[in-house]
Amino acid sequence: MSLWRRPRHYSSSVAAPPAVLPAAAPYHLWGAGLASRRFRGFLLVLAGVPIGLAYLWNGAVLPLVWNQVSDFRAVYLEGARVLAAGSDPYQCATGFCSGHAKGWLGAAGSVYPPFPLWLLQPVSGFSPRLVDGVALFAASACIAFFLWTMLRALEVRDWQFGALAVLVTIGFAPTLTEVQNRNFQVLLLALSGVVVAAWLRGDRWWGGAALGFGLAIKLVQAPLLLLGLWGRRWVTVAIAVATWAVLWAVAAPRYLGEYLFQVLPSVGQGSGEEMDISPLAALARMLHPESLYQQGRGVDAVVLALAAAAGVVVIVVTLRRLGAPRSDRQGRALEIAAAFAASPLLLTLVWAGQLVLLLVPMIVLLDFGLRHGSRRLVVQVAIAWFLIGPVYLAFTNAFAAGFGFPLLFEVWSESALAGVVVLWVTSLQALSVRGLNLQPA
Repeated sequence: MSLWRRPRHYSSSVAAPPAVLPAAAPYHLWGAGLASRRFRGFLLVLAGVPIGLAYLWNGAVLPLVWNQVSDFRAVYLEGARVLAAGSDPYQCATGFCSGHAKGWLGAAGSVYPPFPLWLLQPVSGFSPRLVDGVALFAASACIAFFLWTMLRALEVRDWQFGALAVLVTIGFAPTLTEVQNRNFQVLLLALSGVVVAAWLRGDRWWGGAALGFGLAIKLVQAPLLLLGLWGRRWVTVAIAVATWAVLWAVAAPRYLGEYLFQVLPSVGQGSGEEMDISPLAALARMLHPESLYQQGRGVDAVVLALAAAAGVVVIVVTLRRLGAPRSDRQGRALEIAAAFAASPLLLTLVWAGQLVLLLVPMIVLLDFGLRHGSRRLVVQVAIAWFLIGPVYLAFTNAFAAGFGFPLLFEVWSESALAGVVVLWVTSLQALSVRGLNLQPA
């Protein structure tokens, strides 16, 4: 695939709609400079060197030298130690939680299912710094595996698009945050690449196994089960649910009931605090501005009802745009991209790091937009990337430093959610382009 190629001409047995994709030559689409492959390569190198060096420093060297306390050490590893000691990770005893871990686990305990804590028990007896260091390199390996699986699944052959996908990924603020914290979210990202590859091939059991393994770690991919049901991927859904259920059943089953009926309902209520970027949190901040400053949760019956209504709207609109399941590979890629883009809008609690999974629809939509010369799709993906990444990151820094005023913070805090909505709308627009299932002439 060429990075900016001349759009193909399409034929269809049905009447053609008004032109959606521009029919102009690359010169008119991207400008004389970007029409030159040599110039595009120069730009990629020019951007790639500083972005690559920044990732190596902030994602590998600095975390090791600084020895920062990560999510992996303070939450996962500490929770595994509590579990290995025979204690309840959801009612963390002071004798087993020490130092910084008290702030994460404390009296409430972990907010994760028992499975990821149980999974780390074999390494809980080693030096925390040693295990933390290994986890840091494992996090970068997960990012590399994700990129490899995505580019292979999309059948990308052009090195320029591959380089662009790498830069979009490692330059994305949630990516660096999750790598620095050795958060399990990067493992979910790697598993997401497997899920995408399986979806493009049809109803594959290994895609369901990857999805089920991810659900056993975190529930953030649960909306993808709706896509499987819509697409009649019965094997995928059955294997995913079975894998999920088995892993939860074998991992500290005595604490599973406590997690399901006490921890999950409490955490799932969400709040209006600044770090929660779900639609429910946005509604809480809108109706109860004081919740932005953690003066109460801000979640009442009205907020819950509006959030539920918004979720129903997202599901209905997405399903209508999806239409009938597609048989072509690119159409299937857009289907799963829309599902990933819609997922954060269906959850009641969304941390910024979870948005690293949106790299799936970003890469799919960039591939589609550049293949077909759709400048609009490419620009909209770029806008979403900036809103979720640099703009929201600037907000968190300004908010922590108190650099601003209430009205500014109330608007600025919704930048990441705005980026998610832009990406979701873009995925639906791409589906409408493929709606007639046009095939190259």
